[in-house]
Amino acid sequence: MIKSILMFILCINSFSLSAQVEKNSDLYKAIMSKDSLLFEVGFNRCDISQFETLMSEDLEFYHDKSGTSDKKEFLYNLRNGLCSRPDTYQSRRELLKESTKIYPLYAHDSLYGAIQNGTHRFYEKIADKEESFASSAKFTHLWLLENGEWKLTRSLSYAHDTELKELDTPKK
Repeated sequence: MIKSILMFILCINSFSLSAQVEKNSDLYKAIMSKDSLLFEVGFNRCDISQFETLMSEDLEFYHDKSGTSDKKEFLYNLRNGLCSRPDTYQSRRELLKESTKIYPLYAHDSLYGAIQNGTHRFYEKIADKEESFASSAKFTHLWLLENGEWKLTRSLSYAHDTELKELDTPKK
């Protein structure tokens, strides 16, 4: 696991070596499509099949409040925690699209992956109460091409904050 963390840190530090892609590029659109399936469908609707499909078998998830997990543990926690009682608790993720940056990863001029950085907000609805802001967080995702399909391989969720700040407010 230490080797994986070091490799991921090296990837993050490579941002200065490669510019982020344009929002109208095929890579940006592909990663944003996967992000939407993972969160708009998977997370917001508790459609666990989206996570099963989009996550690599060797997923490593790092969270600054709850620690680390692999794919099996992540899915177990999702099924038995966040998505266990949708009639009494629902969580919703909102991506701050203007915060999203995507950086391509190449090996010998061949695209093999992408790093996605951004900020998202989470809202919660408890029982019959109105939905309310829960927290914001930064994230870094490592997407790799596995057999021609984009798979989420590493995910970092950090800098969680329960105060809604102007930085976290989408521009209208």
